[in-house]
Amino acid sequence: MNDKQMQLIQAGIKLFARKGYYHTSIQEIAAEAGVSKGSFYIYFQSKEEFIAKAFQYFYKQLTERMERVKQENLPPRKILAKQITVLMDFVDSYKDFFRMHVRENISIGEDINRLIHEIKEYNFNWMEEMILSIYGEKQQGNLLLDTIIQFDGLLNAYFKWVVFNDVEVDKTRAGTFIISRLDDVVYGMNRKAEEPLAHAARQEIEKPLANLLNKLDQLTISDNKRKQLQEAVAALQTETNKETYNPVIIQGLLAHFSQMEELQEECKQLAEIWDVELLTS
Repeated sequence: MNDKQMQLIQAGIKLFARKGYYHTSIQEIAAEAGVSKGSFYIYFQSKEEFIAKAFQYFYKQLTERMERVKQENLPPRKILAKQITVLMDFVDSYKDFFRMHVRENISIGEDINRLIHEIKEYNFNWMEEMILSIYGEKQQGNLLLDTIIQFDGLLNAYFKWVVFNDVEVDKTRAGTFIISRLDDVVYGMNRKAEEPLAHAARQEIEKPLANLLNKLDQLTISDNKRKQLQEAVAALQTETNKETYNPVIIQGLLAHFSQMEELQEECKQLAEIWDVELLTS
């Protein structure tokens, strides 16, 4: 992303937070960034593409900050504490933008599906890595997924209160405080010899779905066909999020991909996880 694109995105984020997405025009974004309206269209085809790129910009900024902390020569607890502070700082800095996004129910479109999968996978891998580095595989045993879910719940609960209720959080203490609560979770479950409540099958679905989307970008197919297949991936994700999924629907959706040699591996993985038989012609 070049300087002009970043300049436009930063200007747009500022305006969206103040005026709202639907009440901000492309002309206003360009004026705020100090460029012509025509310059906007050099980098973005529409306001919808612009908001999608803004989220990609957010994600890149955040992951770079998280990775910089990871590279510091610190014990795992201190790394996680600093990363939590980075997250809290980031959410607090852009809370008006996040609030606007939820309030206005902005539809970003299919192009952002891959980013959503990437974010989910990054978050899961980050939490898994940090939990194992602090508590060890033996301590976690088969309770790892339950710990990740509860850790995720702790973080998201604080984020929601900061964004939607204007709660002030002492960011200098946030990391150590939340890790102490994580200690309570881990040691409490082990002390009581809890049986796992959650099982990992659905989380395992995220990676092959993300791989499908990535491979679709590389295939030499028409734009209409690519869009149709992206919509099929979105429908598979919808089934994943349901309390109980319909195996007939899963089979029908996977049939869109199963005849394409480049996508065979992901189709087989998904069929195995969902315990359905791949349909053949």
